[in-house]
Amino acid sequence: MILSFFPGNSFEEVKVDQPESSVSVNAGDEVTLPCSMSSLSPKGTVSWFKEDGPKRQLIYSFNGNHFPRVTQVQKTVPNQMDYSIRISDMSPKDAGTYFCVLLKKGNPAMELMSGPGTYVSVKGTTDQTSHVQQNEISRTVEMGKTITLSCTVPDTLPSGPVAWFKGSGPNRKLIFNFKDDRFPRVKATADTSKAGNTDFSIRISEVSLADAGTYYCVKFKNGKPNEYQSGQGSQVFVT
Repeated sequence: MILSFFPGNSFEEVKVDQPESSVSVNAGDEVTLPCSMSSLSPKGTVSWFKEDGPKRQLIYSFNGNHFPRVTQVQKTVPNQMDYSIRISDMSPKDAGTYFCVLLKKGNPAMELMSGPGTYVSVKGTTDQTSHVQQNEISRTVEMGKTITLSCTVPDTLPSGPVAWFKGSGPNRKLIFNFKDDRFPRVKATADTSKAGNTDFSIRISEVSLADAGTYYCVKFKNGKPNEYQSGQGSQVFVT
């Protein structure tokens, strides 16, 4: 898509180029989604979204934040602004159309233009029977609202508890443990005491700016050391 506008008395022409209308990838592999923009692009920010309209999901933003599984591809095209991304460990739920979007800085940011979109198909299946699954790469929520973060823990994994953490590494913060009432704003969305339950999703209410960050659903096994497996992480943005 090309946008023409007049900053001051000069004329500029901007193009968002997504050269591939569709790509196919095997489950478990990584996919590269190319996007470039003319060097005369207006001041603003660039983000990637999955799908269009009210259901679109933020996939990546070139603002220095960390996005699980998504990284920027190094610029390789001369005289262009390269905003290509790479998504790793693809699964069938990642299938859909991805849009490279130029946003005008502001609160909220206003969409200036979008690329035509790249449809991604995912072939085969991943072994979801042996992995903690977090369906959302990222979520956006307004202050004061409630957000649900999904997590599926297959019953084929070793027996042991499940907990949610914000952040990773030694400084991560426990968010919910499905055991007690120490977390007044966080509730389980399913009855985790029910036999055969695999749904360990949570709901966080009265969200504030301090809640922004990446959340991990972690499976533990009985015994020490007892952390067994973590989900891929879901990044939460608060507006």
